[in-house]
Amino acid sequence: MYLAVLCLYRCRTSLLLLSSAIYSTSFTKLMQTMQDLHNEVTGLRRQMAFFRVYAIVTSVFILAFIGYGFRKSSQDDIIKSLRAEKIEIVEPDGTVKLSLFNKENLPPAVVNGKKMSRQGGDEAGLMFYNTEGEECGGLVYNGKGKNGKGQNELSITFDKYNQVVQLSYIQREKGDDTKGLTVFERPSFPVDQMMATLDSIRSKVKNEQEQQQVINKLKADGYFGYTRMFAGQQGQRTGIFVRDTKGRIRLEMIVNEQNEPEILFYNEKGEVHKKINY
Repeated sequence: MYLAVLCLYRCRTSLLLLSSAIYSTSFTKLMQTMQDLHNEVTGLRRQMAFFRVYAIVTSVFILAFIGYGFRKSSQDDIIKSLRAEKIEIVEPDGTVKLSLFNKENLPPAVVNGKKMSRQGGDEAGLMFYNTEGEECGGLVYNGKGKNGKGQNELSITFDKYNQVVQLSYIQREKGDDTKGLTVFERPSFPVDQMMATLDSIRSKVKNEQEQQQVINKLKADGYFGYTRMFAGQQGQRTGIFVRDTKGRIRLEMIVNEQNEPEILFYNEKGEVHKKINY
């Protein structure tokens, strides 16, 4: 009897210890699970807070962009000040229609769709282009000097197809200013052929002085065409100066340096053949 009671007591104790161990283990796991859930919820809250801020900022930018795009006030379209070295106005397909540039960005000549090098000085201004993207006119200018003296040049050019008419103003330091309308007659061959010839001279002849001598010879031979008429002022003489097909002066209708009107006829050698004074 005593042994039976002792066995039952020990079994009861073992069961209690086992139950206690099981309970302790389950409680620990439960606490760990609760802690994990807490950490997960905390992380989710942080992410939600981040996305909330992100959504607010993004919405503000989108609304600002939409408001800017659909603004109705014409006053907002005015740019009060713009600083640039070069500005191009283009068609939707990218064809340049107008170029505004400083002296460092003088655009290349465009002939028959080809860009060709241009020997420029200190000119700045603007260029106009036709529907084919080729240069059809422009305005260029420059000037330098000091103490109220110097040299200034202004040229407004109107091109017919591959040809040139020019309105110019040239102020020279010596005082022999030129200003007026000039009509040029260009040769029948394309302008790109003329530009190719100039490029060939510059590549083959390295000395600049020799280059200019070759170019001047071509000018004298009429390779680049001739000036046919000038209407304006040359020095102290004002009037109309007409040249023949070879660029030789043949007729002048002017007011001379003494403020006297006169008409001068020239022969092929450039000598005055007849003179009419009033």
